[in-house]
Amino acid sequence: MTGAVVTARVRRGGPLPTLSRRWALFGVVALLMGSGSWLAGGTIGTHPPSPGASRASSAPGPADRVGAAGSPGPSSAVPAARIGRAAVHPAASIIDPLAGYSREPAPMGIADFGVTGTGSGATAYEYSTPSFEASASIGSLRLTVGSGRTEEEVAAFELNAMLVLQLSGVNYTYWIQNGLHVNTTSREFTIGGAYVWNFSASGARLTTGELRGNASSVLASDTYYFIPGCSAIPGQCSTLSWPTTLLGRINASSVDGVPEVAYQYDLGSGWVTYDTVSFLHLSGASVTGFTVDGFEPTPYASTLFYDAEWDWVAAGGGETGVDQGSDLQMSLSYWNGHNYQAVPSAWDFGGDTGETSSNVSVAVAPSAATGALVANVSSGTGSLGVLYNASEAGSLNVSSPDVPTGTLDLDGASVPFSGGYANLTLGAGTYTISLDGYSNATATVTIVAGSTRYLDLGGAGRTTFEETGLPSGTLWGVSLDGIGIASTASALSLALPNGTYSIAYRAVPGFLRNASAPAQLTVPSAPVTIAWSAFTFGVPVNETGLPNDTAWWINASGEVVRGSGPSLLVAAPNGSTAFTVGSAYEFLATPASGTIEVTAGSAVPVEIQFAYRPTFLDGTLSPANATLTIGGAAVAVSDGQFNDSVIPGRYTLVASAPGYLSQTIQANATAGNVTVERITLSATPAQHNTGGPGPISTSGGGAGFDLLAGIGIAAAAVVVIAAVVITRRRPRSP
Repeated sequence: MTGAVVTARVRRGGPLPTLSRRWALFGVVALLMGSGSWLAGGTIGTHPPSPGASRASSAPGPADRVGAAGSPGPSSAVPAARIGRAAVHPAASIIDPLAGYSREPAPMGIADFGVTGTGSGATAYEYSTPSFEASASIGSLRLTVGSGRTEEEVAAFELNAMLVLQLSGVNYTYWIQNGLHVNTTSREFTIGGAYVWNFSASGARLTTGELRGNASSVLASDTYYFIPGCSAIPGQCSTLSWPTTLLGRINASSVDGVPEVAYQYDLGSGWVTYDTVSFLHLSGASVTGFTVDGFEPTPYASTLFYDAEWDWVAAGGGETGVDQGSDLQMSLSYWNGHNYQAVPSAWDFGGDTGETSSNVSVAVAPSAATGALVANVSSGTGSLGVLYNASEAGSLNVSSPDVPTGTLDLDGASVPFSGGYANLTLGAGTYTISLDGYSNATATVTIVAGSTRYLDLGGAGRTTFEETGLPSGTLWGVSLDGIGIASTASALSLALPNGTYSIAYRAVPGFLRNASAPAQLTVPSAPVTIAWSAFTFGVPVNETGLPNDTAWWINASGEVVRGSGPSLLVAAPNGSTAFTVGSAYEFLATPASGTIEVTAGSAVPVEIQFAYRPTFLDGTLSPANATLTIGGAAVAVSDGQFNDSVIPGRYTLVASAPGYLSQTIQANATAGNVTVERITLSATPAQHNTGGPGPISTSGGGAGFDLLAGIGIAAAAVVVIAAVVITRRRPRSP
């Protein structure tokens, strides 16, 4: 069977479409069916006809094949439960469980017929599962067998279901019975027997060689059975004490392509497999599983149904028992891929066995141990009908950390589960649920009849590791007691039960962990930071071209090294390490960037050449034939224009030209810039004569004479003008 045991409480019932969706979340394979045969594409397989099936017990025989106690849940050979049609149909299109038995005596107990009731409002559904599990919690037990007889007081608990196999498009149906007996006087437990009947067609039978079970098994007429004697089988012929719990289970699987069914029981000391039946003639068949189908009866007879039932009856073929004062609770669950879940709806009787009981009153009640709805059986007048459906029950879907197995605590009851999910059928009410062994994993939920409640406990026990120092995209990981996780993300999270764990770290090539990495961790825990450092090797980086004591630097993948000498030492790991290099703004490096290559711890030194950043003094001269020196060095001038590349700094510019006065200026050349200067020279002043022929001397008082002469002429003119004005304004004489 598939999956590990996952424990979660879910309330029974709910509309069947809702149940189908819920089961699908557990990996249950949906089988939506059309009209016709119950399994799409299949036909009915037949065997040679035989007399009608006998359901009588037979004499016990020796046992030589005994299974050891097993873990809960089916094996991995068969898928989880498959849910099929779930819809409201006209009453005529679904089965009527009361068509077989309608009153006591009947096989009283608990059963799932695949229908929620009778009448026009009834809902039919179908599903297949690799396993059914049944429980009988016995407070007291007393049964007499036959009318007026009291000497035989052996009660039979029968777990019955229909197994469907398919080979080459043909469907084969077999009725499986796991019988467990209890003497109600001596309280002795005995194995009632493992049984197989062929229900593939009306009159179908079993043939010698088709089945292989215990070496002491018998194939009589159309019936396979194995009834062990008091042998070495654990618990066989033991005496029980009230109160006690008796568990029965049937598992369907495929081993090396051969379908097989295991018959099991548990008296409180673990599961015992007392017989395993292989269907040799159907090697290669697919195991559909134990099938519940409320749409149509089996091919064998119209009143024999695809149901699952856990009956409390008289032991012996066709016997009838009378309840003389019993107190027990009976439950029936199927494997949904994560946990055993109570059947979605239940009746208080079964329909496929010939053994019966009477004076049995069956009422629905919540299990004190699990919260699931169960059949509360006591003596008294009873009637046959629906035990519970969505009007009394709801579902609880629990999500847990994705761990192989876990256990839920539901009001003190333990529910094992597997695969990170659990689905439970529960009576309406309020429950406290927690995930055993985990922190942050307790909640109170209220279940409403006919609905599904979802509870996410996926964050329980979350433990986080965070890394620093690794390049983005680097794969790293941790493992705690074998539970590992790896990723390229910067944080890893695991869901762990409370406890102390040994930690192992995934190796990261080229990197080592710092002292922050613990060897053990106690959960619950705060996030753990793991610091990584690269394995590095010293690589020289040499420079030329810088003035002495000039500061420069190199950045190797974020690690900056600075200095003012001709060489810097850079730490780089194996492989390629990107770098950039630089100095003050006025200097340019070649190359300015690149990669440092380290191979097996060895690298070639990196050579860097610095040069001044290009700087220019530019401008014009007037006149155009002027000459120019910058810092005492002659500079080329073309048509009055000059452009000189210089080192950043302050320079003296001297311009001169014939007939012009020389001019000297200061200019600042800044790194990477063009400094523009425009220089215009002044002409040399002109020379004048002093009176006679010959050159005029510009020395002595010549200049002063010219000035005085000019002043005198101007003064004379002023006098003349003033006289004229005065004359014009003089008043006439009378």
